[in-house]
Amino acid sequence: MSHLSNILWSGQGLLNKKYDMRRTTPSAGSLFPLELMVAVRKDGVEQLDAGIYHYLPEDNALEVVSDKEITDDISAACFNQEFLRNASVSLLVASDLERTTRMYANRGERYVYMEAGAAMQNISLQAVEQGLGTVIIGAFDDSAIHELFGLEKLKPLSIMPIGIPKDKALYA
Repeated sequence: MSHLSNILWSGQGLLNKKYDMRRTTPSAGSLFPLELMVAVRKDGVEQLDAGIYHYLPEDNALEVVSDKEITDDISAACFNQEFLRNASVSLLVASDLERTTRMYANRGERYVYMEAGAAMQNISLQAVEQGLGTVIIGAFDDSAIHELFGLEKLKPLSIMPIGIPKDKALYA
């Protein structure tokens, strides 16, 4: 569980609650349009049941969204990329574009993608630091991911499967 907590914190965690709720990734206007959600595979994370969770940066905690196991469905929505079935978790990076476009109009969308890139890099680096593997997947059926995670006005940006890579023994 601590590995997952560290990974989520690296992507959107709070640095300091006292000073404007700054996070680990830069955000235009400190508007923080990103939301992280996690689909946990059965027996994928110790002390965590299979299901869908929403990351709460203010508390560095997870909120249960659903107890449904959707690993196979995520693989199908990602055009049957089979390795997704073996990941301990699939992390969804999603955004509420309106949080940023309200202030920055059309240019705000660009800022959201810049923030997402920074968050995904932080997540990737933290995963590697902990001996885990991940990739950034952009090839998926948006409407299927939207439905699987129960997104309302959030736009799915990427899926990041996280787990122990099969070739990890090569680096030992």
